[in-house]
Amino acid sequence: MGEVRPLKGLSYTILALIFAIIVAIFAIYNAGPVDIKFLHWQYSISQALVILLSTAIGAIIVGIIGVFAQIKYSTTIRGLNNKIKELEKEKEEMHQKIIALQNYTLNKEKIKEQDKEKGPQTI
Repeated sequence: MGEVRPLKGLSYTILALIFAIIVAIFAIYNAGPVDIKFLHWQYSISQALVILLSTAIGAIIVGIIGVFAQIKYSTTIRGLNNKIKELEKEKEEMHQKIIALQNYTLNKEKIKEQDKEKGPQTI
C-alpha cells in the first residue's frame, strides 16, 4: 500500500505560493500597456494585469480539473472498498464451508471407526 504523507498538501501549497510570487514579480517588471485584440474587441490594458489574469484563469482551470479527478478517484476507491467487503464476506462463507466439510469428514471417519470396533452384526 502507498505511504501516507501528511505534508504533501502543504508542500504543494508552498510550491504554489512560490510560483505565485515569481509570477507577480514578473508581472511587476512587465507592467507596460499592451493592446489586446479578440474578435471585434480591442483593449489597451497593463501587461501585468494580462499576466496575472492569465495565471489566475489557468489556476482555476487546473483546480476544476483536479476536483473532477478527485471525484473520479473517490468513486473508484469507494467501488474497490465495496468489492473488498464482498470478497471478505465470500471468504468468510468459504471458510465456514471448509469447517463444515472438515467436521463432516471427521464425523464420517469416527462412525467408520466405531463400526469397525463393533465388528460384524448379525440379525
